[in-house]
Amino acid sequence: MSGGDGRADGPTDGWVRAGLLVAVAVGAFVEVGAPHRHYGWLVNVFALAAVGVVGAAAALGSGLAVASAGAGSGSGSASGSGAGSGFGAAPAGQRSRPEPAPRPDAAVPACRYVAGPAASTAQQAKPRPVLRERPTDLSVPRFGDGARAQGYPWLLPERTVQNGIAADEAAVGALTVRAASVVGPGHRCDQPAGPRQDSYRIGRTRDSRYAIVAVADGLSSAAWSDTGATTASSQAVTLLREQIETGGFDRLDVQELYRRVAESIAGQAAGRGVGTSLLATVLITAVIAEPDASGAAQAWVGWLGDSSAWTLDPYGARWRFSAGEAKDRAAQVVSNEVAGRLPDTPQLALDGYLTLAPGAALALVTDGIGDAWADPAGNVNEYFANAWRTPVPATRFTADVGFDAPQCLDDRTAVVVWNGRGA
Repeated sequence: MSGGDGRADGPTDGWVRAGLLVAVAVGAFVEVGAPHRHYGWLVNVFALAAVGVVGAAAALGSGLAVASAGAGSGSGSASGSGAGSGFGAAPAGQRSRPEPAPRPDAAVPACRYVAGPAASTAQQAKPRPVLRERPTDLSVPRFGDGARAQGYPWLLPERTVQNGIAADEAAVGALTVRAASVVGPGHRCDQPAGPRQDSYRIGRTRDSRYAIVAVADGLSSAAWSDTGATTASSQAVTLLREQIETGGFDRLDVQELYRRVAESIAGQAAGRGVGTSLLATVLITAVIAEPDASGAAQAWVGWLGDSSAWTLDPYGARWRFSAGEAKDRAAQVVSNEVAGRLPDTPQLALDGYLTLAPGAALALVTDGIGDAWADPAGNVNEYFANAWRTPVPATRFTADVGFDAPQCLDDRTAVVVWNGRGA
C-alpha cells in the first residue's frame, strides 16, 4: 500500500540512495586529492565526514523503511480486526497481512457433510486427496466408499431411550454367544435424532442346556417402536424359557409365544395411551440345544417379519440364509414393507428346526445387516464369513456390527451362536 498503508520503499528508492552515496564519495575523494593553499587538512576531514554521514543516512534510511513497513502492516491489521502485531516485520516489497482464521458455520445442518477449510491459492494448483470427517475408531470395517452419514457426529434423541450401543458375550455349556446392537448412521445424525429401534436379549435355561435368543426390529414409521422392540425381545426370552421348562424343546409353540408377546406390547401401548401401531416391531427368536453325542446341535427358530437367521459352516465361504421373511431382491425396487408385525398379526408367525454341525454358527440379524449380506453385488457377506468363522472378542464383534457401507444407514443387530468354543 502507498502513503499510510505501511509499504516499504521500492527498488527505485534504493538505487537513488546508492547513486547519491557514490556521488558524494567520489566528490569527497576528489576534494581530498586536490591541493589546497590554506587549511588543506581541515578540508580533508570535512570531506571524509561527509562520506560517513551520507553512508550512515542511507543505511539508517533502509532500516527505518523496513521498520515502517512492519509497523504499518500491524496498524492495518489492528484497524481491520481489532488487534495488531508489530512482531516479525515483512521484507521490503511484501504485504504482511495475517490470514483470517477459519470459523465454523453455525448454520450448517447436523447431517450435512462439512469439508475442511479451503486451501490457499498457492495450494489449489496442486491436487490433494479429499478427506472426510471420520470417527476416531478406525477399526470399523469399511466397504467401498462407505456412507457419508457414517462420519457425522452422533446426536441424542429428545426423550430418554435405550443406549445407542449394546453388546454381550457369553458361554452356555458348549455354545459360544456374541451379541451387539448399534444405532444406524441414518438415525443417529438426524435432527432430532432417533433412538436405536433394534433390541436383543440372550438367556439360558437353569441347567445351561439351552441358549435362548430374541432379536427385535422396531418399525421406523412407529414413534414408540423402540419400546415395542425392547418389550418383544425381553418377553420372548422369558416365555421361551417357560415353554422349555414346562413342555420341552421338542414342543415349542410359536403361535402361543408370539400371541403372548403381542399382548405384552399392547399392554405397553395402553399404558402410554397410544395406539398399538405406534409400537410396531418384528421379531425373530431361537433356542439352541446343547450338542449331542455326535457334536451336532439342534436349533429351533421362530420369526415374524424381515429379521432373518443365517448359518455358516466351519469352512463355508458365505453366510447362508436359513429362516425369516426374505425380500424379493429381483424386483426393480426392493420394498421394506413387512407382511407381519407385532402386536397386530401374531398369527402370521412361522417356525422350523435346523441342525448345526460342530463348529458351525447360527446368526440372528435385523435387516440392517441381513440386507447387506443378501446383496450379491457386495462383498459384505464374504467379509463377515471370514471375520466370524470363529468367536471373536465382544469389542471386535461390536466394531464389525458398526461397519461402514454405502446406503447401509439402518440400525444393525446381530446375535451369533457357535456350536463349540472356537479355535
